[in-house]
Amino acid sequence: MSFKGTIEARCPNGCEPFSTEVWSFIRGEESPDLRMAVLARECNMILCPKCDSAFFPPAPFVYYEPRFEILAFVFPESYRAREKYWRGKMHEDFLQLRQALGSELSLDLEPEIFFGPEGLALLLEGEDYRGEEREVMECIALGLGLSLYRVSPRFARDNGVPSVLPYQAGKGRPDPESVIQGLERLMAANEHLPAYREYLRALKASSPGRLPPGSQVRS
Repeated sequence: MSFKGTIEARCPNGCEPFSTEVWSFIRGEESPDLRMAVLARECNMILCPKCDSAFFPPAPFVYYEPRFEILAFVFPESYRAREKYWRGKMHEDFLQLRQALGSELSLDLEPEIFFGPEGLALLLEGEDYRGEEREVMECIALGLGLSLYRVSPRFARDNGVPSVLPYQAGKGRPDPESVIQGLERLMAANEHLPAYREYLRALKASSPGRLPPGSQVRS
């Protein structure tokens, strides 16, 4: 679940300080309105009760979306000058967060750090954009009787590969050969899937190659 904390905010126009609540932990898939606020670069934007000016208080928050293996610490832009310090603080807080979430948080999931709202918003936009192509691929692949291999979302994002790959069923676990066969059938049915076209080219070029690590995300 997502939750808030209370801070003392100071309006940049010099108005009297005031207490307000801001989000300190956001669970993206459980809080779609908050996810939209992050995408709109408006998360934790507040209004001064005196002059109605909108501003971001210097309040960090954690964003967690396990379906995409996203764990992000978002600091105010003003914190960038002490980036080394805040990166160290992030690792301390990460250890506490791992204890709080227990087995739900993968031991391999390292947090990402952003200063200001732009970086995380761009990351989510990228995931949503790739998700549209992935949904089209899955529909076509299932119609062709292909099986689906789910790649680690974090690995896929960091390495520019699709997070779900079609493969020719009937050989047990997928291997590069069965994925190449699945991608070739996919391209024959619809060649307008650029991420899959590029990955097919790369996988053939790296023969015998190997598949990226599978997803540990619970369905």
